[in-house]
Amino acid sequence: MKKVINQWNNAAKAYSESQRTAPNNLTNWQILTELVGEAKGKVVLDAGCGDGFFSNKLKKLGAKVYACDGAKAFVEMAKSEFDGIEFSVEDLTKQLSYRDNYFDIVISSLVLMDIDNIDTFFGEANRILKMNGKLIFSIMHPCFFLPDWVKDQNGKKLYKKVETYLQEKTELLHFWGETTHYHRTLSDYSKRLKKAGFAISEIRESPEDKQFFKNLPEQQQRVPLFVAIECIKCR
Repeated sequence: MKKVINQWNNAAKAYSESQRTAPNNLTNWQILTELVGEAKGKVVLDAGCGDGFFSNKLKKLGAKVYACDGAKAFVEMAKSEFDGIEFSVEDLTKQLSYRDNYFDIVISSLVLMDIDNIDTFFGEANRILKMNGKLIFSIMHPCFFLPDWVKDQNGKKLYKKVETYLQEKTELLHFWGETTHYHRTLSDYSKRLKKAGFAISEIRESPEDKQFFKNLPEQQQRVPLFVAIECIKCR
């Protein structure tokens, strides 16, 4: 995991500069915000908070927000810009420093496909959540993120050619510098969540508020780029 964290320390500045106003990311945040629902008075952990921009949105909704990331560069960026949030450096593949049964919601935005050991994180999320608390996370859609687009003779993107979805694999990406992507099936996420004591309560691939589609490329209004999963701690 040290290599992955170093990758994100190097990519932090470019990622932050490109994502705050990116239509794709705004759509992802809208999906997560809808799943969070009424946040006023809730104690929330933003796990893998990046530069803290979404953490601050949660604070504005009235939540008491804690936020952490494995990349020190992200945490320093967040601390320098946002007040009233307890930011810390935490490796999500290891035991977290938070106490048992404390949080109402643990949220993780586009992080879990970037770490190799999600079992530890699911176990830790269960430990620090109150009974019936929510774990809400989004990932790049494992069905449609990595496959290439098939285009017509004019270059219009028609559909994704899905060939190896059921094969777990690791790929290096180069959007903001080198980062590592861990491809897992939705079934794999489901099995690991159940083992950790969670029950999936909702899966969402697009926001209910369709205005967030207006600025997306046409093909992304047909083929989802993200999937968000809401889970309840049931044991």
